[in-house]
Amino acid sequence: MPTKKLKLTALGATCAVLFMFPQMTWAGECGAVAGSIDATVIGGDPVNVLGVVSGDLAGAVRAVITSQAEGENGTILLGLSHNFVTIDQASLTTNDQAVWTPVPDQPGVFYMATTYEIVGGTGKYDGATGSLQNSGTADTNTGLLTLRYSGQVCAG
Repeated sequence: MPTKKLKLTALGATCAVLFMFPQMTWAGECGAVAGSIDATVIGGDPVNVLGVVSGDLAGAVRAVITSQAEGENGTILLGLSHNFVTIDQASLTTNDQAVWTPVPDQPGVFYMATTYEIVGGTGKYDGATGSLQNSGTADTNTGLLTLRYSGQVCAG
């Protein structure tokens, strides 16, 4: 079966991704986080995604698709990186793997599952580690993604 590139339309709206992070002492501690993400593919080469996130973290994020491959049964395997900037101007950086599984009878719509590996940050997140997971849907016809996330952020 030939590899098919995602058709991701560039949408003119630029969205901020908001995360709310609970107060914690940053001395080797970890904090659980959870919430939802509504994102928009804005296009580019490489493809960029921006969105609005609610829950336990607060700020903005940009996701960049770093790799794409076709998996079994029509799945799409994505490599991603994220740069989160929190409301207090700290940042988190992640390297991620996502699997998009086709939704039956809905061409261009996928169930999405992503694992985020936190690989560092700045400010209060300097040296942060941890992981997040998300699940939800990605509609390549509209460029919209709707997800739930949960996980843990640990101080460096």
